[in-house]
Amino acid sequence: MASLIRKATQLQEKKREAAKLRRKGELEFKKAKSLTNRSISGLVSLQRKIESSKEELEDVSGVLTQRLAQQESIQRLVAAAEEHLRREKEAKVQTEQELEFAESEEEKSQAKARLQIISDRINEFIEEINQRNKTFKKISQSIEDYKKSSSKLSGKIQKQTHSKPTLQNLIKTSKKATVRIAKQVSRQTKQEESAKQNLSKISKKLSELAAKRRKITAQKKKSKRKSKTTKTKSKAKIKRKSKTTKTKSKAKIKRKSKTTKLKSKAKIKRKSKTTKLKSKAKIKRKSKVRKGKSKTAKTKSKAKIKRKSKLRKRK
Repeated sequence: MASLIRKATQLQEKKREAAKLRRKGELEFKKAKSLTNRSISGLVSLQRKIESSKEELEDVSGVLTQRLAQQESIQRLVAAAEEHLRREKEAKVQTEQELEFAESEEEKSQAKARLQIISDRINEFIEEINQRNKTFKKISQSIEDYKKSSSKLSGKIQKQTHSKPTLQNLIKTSKKATVRIAKQVSRQTKQEESAKQNLSKISKKLSELAAKRRKITAQKKKSKRKSKTTKTKSKAKIKRKSKTTKTKSKAKIKRKSKTTKLKSKAKIKRKSKTTKLKSKAKIKRKSKVRKGKSKTAKTKSKAKIKRKSKLRKRK
């Protein structure tokens, strides 16, 4: 019994330790699995981000190329407009000189008309150059923004690309750890189950032994109670007997005293009666004896006479 209890205690301790290690292993397994999943998810997300950033960079590069082309085009247009403006200004100077040196009214009016046309063209070219310069500034600012965005995206892609191998290594490591921890958990679970089964068997044996012991104890208690009850009953019986005996003896003594008194009274009565009767009977007997004696004497005398007569006859 003691060895079984000791073994059960050892198995319980073993079971607790195995369960503790199993829970710890399961927690580590969950962490490793979670890390693997997070790493895979992170890698997928990173790949998507890289692709998205590349697409965005392509878009930005395309727009930047367009803006640069627009800038070059505006520069050419501005240069052409400035050339035209220079020529028109020269023409204006020449026309003004012609107007100054014109002799007739007709030459003056023609010079004035040409001068007006040249002035209008100069104003148009100045307006065009101003508009082109404004557009050039806007496009230049846009080009600067797109260049910054392109540089930022390129740096982001480079950074994300550098992060990719780290995540891949992390996935490999976490997968290996998951497999290793899974094996440990499986082994610890088996140990726990084995300890559990052995403990169940020992517990069953202990319960059976305990049941037998309880049965024996109950039987002993029952026998003790029985003997105690018997003793109590015998004591009670003795008490009752003694009480009854005392009561009976008291009653007997009372009855005896009563009977004695009655007997003495009856005896006295009987004695007086007997005395009277005896005296009467004595008197009667005496009279009878006297009569009998007389009869006997007569009979004897008769018998004697007969014997004597017989003897005589024989002789």
